[in-house]
Amino acid sequence: MDMKEIPSNEPEKEADLVASESDNLLEEVSQNEGVDIPIESDETAKEIEKYRQELSGGGSKVEGTEQLRIKHQKDITPVSIAEKDREDIESFSAESLKELEKTYEPGFGIFPASDPKENFYEQIWTRDFAHASGNFFETQNPQAVKDSLETIFSHQKENGMLPLRVEKQYMMLKLTPFLRGLAKPMFNIIERKIKGREERPVYEGQDFSGAEDTVPAAIIAAGEFFVTSQEGRKFAEENFDKLKLALDFFETKVDPADGLASVKTKNSDWLDSIKRTGKLGGINVLWARSLKMMSFMASQLGKDEDAHEYREKFQKTKAVIMEKLYDKEGAYFRAEEGTNRIEATASIFGSLYLLGPAECARVQETLKSRLKAPSGLKNFDPPYPRKQVLTPHKLIGLSGYQNEFVWPWVTCQNIQAKIKIAREHQDSVVRDRFKKEAVEDLLDMTKLFKDAGGAYEIFEPDSRKPAIKRFYKPPKNIMGNLAAYEGAHLQMKELGWI
Repeated sequence: MDMKEIPSNEPEKEADLVASESDNLLEEVSQNEGVDIPIESDETAKEIEKYRQELSGGGSKVEGTEQLRIKHQKDITPVSIAEKDREDIESFSAESLKELEKTYEPGFGIFPASDPKENFYEQIWTRDFAHASGNFFETQNPQAVKDSLETIFSHQKENGMLPLRVEKQYMMLKLTPFLRGLAKPMFNIIERKIKGREERPVYEGQDFSGAEDTVPAAIIAAGEFFVTSQEGRKFAEENFDKLKLALDFFETKVDPADGLASVKTKNSDWLDSIKRTGKLGGINVLWARSLKMMSFMASQLGKDEDAHEYREKFQKTKAVIMEKLYDKEGAYFRAEEGTNRIEATASIFGSLYLLGPAECARVQETLKSRLKAPSGLKNFDPPYPRKQVLTPHKLIGLSGYQNEFVWPWVTCQNIQAKIKIAREHQDSVVRDRFKKEAVEDLLDMTKLFKDAGGAYEIFEPDSRKPAIKRFYKPPKNIMGNLAAYEGAHLQMKELGWI
């Protein structure tokens, strides 16, 4: 179905493409991440209103009363689903919560995997943690977020670089066929006995990893933690200089001519089985978000000069993203500058962070027509040519790892974009439609995981079966899938939709 079939109260204006800068950031984060944030005092409310007015300056439009009413009203009308489907959602949620408990080690942090036998156990991946924190942990287990951030920032280098991963067993051995059993014993010998340390930080460029998205992901996690808890505010107060240093390090990647980050390593973001460099859509959406988060934290902490600087950089970066990385005609965020390849996660996070609800609805139509498969959303259309897939992945039969397989966390994250439309769009028909779609998508993910026997890392796009290969068995209950699923589930329960 194309966009002209979606009812609209009035023709969309160019100004409506982009989310208003006057949005209350606390409101925005609470909608995106599945919680309602209480305003604890009149003084806090005044601070938030002051920041809202600051953001509304410089020509940005301020939302009208009707639009604010729509955003703040609580639609508690449930979506009609079969009782069996409701029971399936609740039973799988109970299972996922148990698995999520297993991903946390007190005093260390959150792992991508819940089973000690699986590939990513006893490792904190900064980007994986950051996504899961915003979706689930910051409200359900703030101590886990605090421990993870403290572990990550304890290994910050003098130049501001943060580790992409902190591990307690060698991941490279864990991934190597016939050597997996040596990952922990070798770590104990080399790291603990010889080097005298309990954990090993891994930085971009090491272990064949680029991970140039590490700093924006960490800043976003810290910012969202700041918004949702006193623990988060205290962490930012105590570590603001470290946050600034990390951002300064990332700015060495930014093209001063347009404010966009231009990456040089061939596997620079979470889609790290694909060789690509330059100005990528996903990294730059996160870069813009991290600037907005830094501006907000600085403002709330009374650091007005920093707040002003980051706000100006955010506004410039956002404008250039919309010019160079957003396809207005096709309604999607490009995988990289100068191409017509759509990237799912860039489009989803771009919708959540940069677009207004009407334009978000257009993006949803594009995702449905170009990326939707029986198992969920694929990452790209068109896929990258095989020559751009890293050789190790090709050698073990994983050419489609991120290029063609479905990662369920992406579909679960997209539910948040649908919730945003269902809460903010001016047309009640459109709101009702996306409310229903959000619940249906959650149910579909429930069935996918229950039928497979777990929330596997990757699925074949058409068969709805886990993409288990001869030399690679994906983790059975990957933390990112579970956290994104629970984030959507908890938010819909809070809204009264299920």
